[in-house]
Amino acid sequence: MSTFAYAALTSRREDATPGTSSTGGQPGVSTYVDAVAALVPAEVLTAHGVILSFTTETTAGAVHITAPDVLRAVFWVLIGLSCLLYVVTRWTAHKWERLDYLRMLIPPVAFVAWTMLQKATAFDAVDPKMSDPARSATAIIVAIVLGVSASLLAYKADQKP
Repeated sequence: MSTFAYAALTSRREDATPGTSSTGGQPGVSTYVDAVAALVPAEVLTAHGVILSFTTETTAGAVHITAPDVLRAVFWVLIGLSCLLYVVTRWTAHKWERLDYLRMLIPPVAFVAWTMLQKATAFDAVDPKMSDPARSATAIIVAIVLGVSASLLAYKADQKP
């Protein structure tokens, strides 16, 4: 999905008659779609994948980071960019509200979880000593919390008069 889609869905839900955005009103999709959109910040994940192509190399079947300083900086820039994507889309489409601060944080935290779940990512440049079990367990728990949060926030937008 995408951070753009997540912000646009939120705006559409708030524009709909309260309680109808999941059924008959716009956008006409379940709040789970918001959760998927929020949990898959496609723009920054794609940029991350492209950047990995020139900051890592594979030798003897193992992936090695060749530019850890670049990846470390990229990690933080992509977190900021995923916040900005939500803010720009939501700000231009609708009045900003208090819950948007929470919604804005879901895509960047999801990006961090994605990088924790994979091997040889920008997360390795930020915290190379974190064990694989700790990384995976943390990312999975964070994903569950984010998914529930995104669904609840979508429901709140649906109920907004």
